[in-house]
Amino acid sequence: MKKIVFCIFCFLALSLAAQDNPLPVAPYLPAQSGDDAPITVQHPQENYLISRGANNIYIFGKLNLENPTLDINGQVVPVYKNGTFIAYVPVEQGSFALVLTAKSQGKTYQAVRNVRIPGTPLKQLTGKARFDEKEVYPSKPVWVVPGDTLELSVRGTPHARVTAEINGLKGGKKITLKESSRTPGRYQTKYVIRDKEKPRSAKITYKMVDPATHTHAKITAKQRVKILDITDPLYTARIKEEGTKVRQLPVHQGSLYPFYRAFGQVQIDGRNNGLYRLHLGNGESAWIEEKKVAVGSAHTLPVNIISDISTVATTERTQVRWEGMHPVPVSVHEFNNRMEITFYYSDQLEENFNFDATSPLLDRIEWKGSKNGVLPFVLYFKKGTTPWGHGYHYNGSQFVLDLYHAPEHTPTDQKPLAEVRVLLDAGHSPKRVPPYDGLVSPSGFLEYEANLALAEVLKPKLEAAGATVIMTRQADNHISLPQRYQKAMDEKAHIFVSLHHNALPDTANPMAYPRGYSIYYTYPHSFQLANSVYQSFNKHIPLADNGLIANNVLFIPRISEMPSILIENAFMILPEQEELVMSPQGREMFAQAIYEGILQFYAPSAPATPVKGKKKPRKTKK
Repeated sequence: MKKIVFCIFCFLALSLAAQDNPLPVAPYLPAQSGDDAPITVQHPQENYLISRGANNIYIFGKLNLENPTLDINGQVVPVYKNGTFIAYVPVEQGSFALVLTAKSQGKTYQAVRNVRIPGTPLKQLTGKARFDEKEVYPSKPVWVVPGDTLELSVRGTPHARVTAEINGLKGGKKITLKESSRTPGRYQTKYVIRDKEKPRSAKITYKMVDPATHTHAKITAKQRVKILDITDPLYTARIKEEGTKVRQLPVHQGSLYPFYRAFGQVQIDGRNNGLYRLHLGNGESAWIEEKKVAVGSAHTLPVNIISDISTVATTERTQVRWEGMHPVPVSVHEFNNRMEITFYYSDQLEENFNFDATSPLLDRIEWKGSKNGVLPFVLYFKKGTTPWGHGYHYNGSQFVLDLYHAPEHTPTDQKPLAEVRVLLDAGHSPKRVPPYDGLVSPSGFLEYEANLALAEVLKPKLEAAGATVIMTRQADNHISLPQRYQKAMDEKAHIFVSLHHNALPDTANPMAYPRGYSIYYTYPHSFQLANSVYQSFNKHIPLADNGLIANNVLFIPRISEMPSILIENAFMILPEQEELVMSPQGREMFAQAIYEGILQFYAPSAPATPVKGKKKPRKTKK
């Protein structure tokens, strides 16, 4: 008996000792000091919050050991020749520990990185039927109109049978949800609100049967669904900041409409996920964050009438002016041979028109009558011409569109970029504590450092060709995205080139397919610059071609007043590409490719300087 008691005592003592000496947390910049720490993790940072529903995430860092091996939670991870690594590992919801075990010279080293994934761990949802109370749709107010689709969603015990009921709706009983094949325990379906559904407030209840345990569960969503009457006046709202961007979907990141801007007052016919849906008319709609509007009562908006149009041409631009009664939302959509301008909540044009025929760019303006409050205009460009860029704003009730003419420059054989003004933007700003401004690499190299280092190699190349280079960043200055745009406007830049290095969302697999470079643009007037740089990368950069991408999210490509592009030179989260980005030879290669792309944009017949020793780039899906 005494031996048993003694063994139990020893076991408890060892357990307490283990608790007093837990695994060390892997350090990261700036905590690491030289090569002192055997295991460092640069991403994710300690107690990093991962997006809800994550099943896998990537982790990377560096081992400061000789010829090490590594596993993370038992998964073997390849180690690059300089000790850096990246892995894609499974995680579970709740607090989750990533235990790194490295071996070198007969010794074992361990460290831990703790992350947080919102939601209940899946193991807590097994054993009997139960729902995750934190993941029941809707959790925020939802407004819909007849004909809309509800995305019903709930999380709970895996491999169960789940149904939903929307009380008071015909056909709203025993709606079957299907479990996601990629995310066990996630149940979803779509339900279309009938066209003749009456206005009401309806609750959504989910029911579950677990066949394995023959148990049942039931839960009601915290928020109801409000069905609006589309035949009555809709809610109105005032845009708090004129010219606010809107979104295609009810999400808070991405999905921006590049051509729509909200001005004045708007009508609302939907609400979801903290955003309102703008009813623009004629079947068009957009989403805007709740905090960006002030919602009022339900009433009909006053109709806008365009009283006259006029155009004025100067050396720098052709300006088109629409005189209205008050600001309204607009869509400004540029094409290769025309521009379409659409006014919403607008009923008619009184057809007073004054056209300046001296414009080198504008050929004619056409319009049709208003349809459901949508009044469109089409501006046609003269054959063989296109705007260098465009900008627009409201001046009181007058909407003003500037179509910029191509700036003149006088190239010579020695100075092919003479009089060209290049805004060279080294992306992000210095920040050496998490969360960083931009990404970090496996060995702790920050993106703002990599971007500036590349800009400093590219700048003298452009200047030697005669260009005036305007740098947004020098040394350790901080500058916001709007300030970068304003600097380009103040300095009268001709083109805007932003330098970056790439990463991925936390839950994407970095090894899913080859990663490399990509060039982003938004408007047709930026395409030729983007394509010239892209073709130069295809010739000279030995990385995967990830595409010439028409973008509707990134800020810099959406600068409309000049050709504006953003270059993702490489994925510096990948060890072999980080090594290339950090080396003088790699920076020279990227800088030369960008330089030749800009040169070809301005002087297509100019000979390109050969770049030696470059492999043929690999193509991959976009």
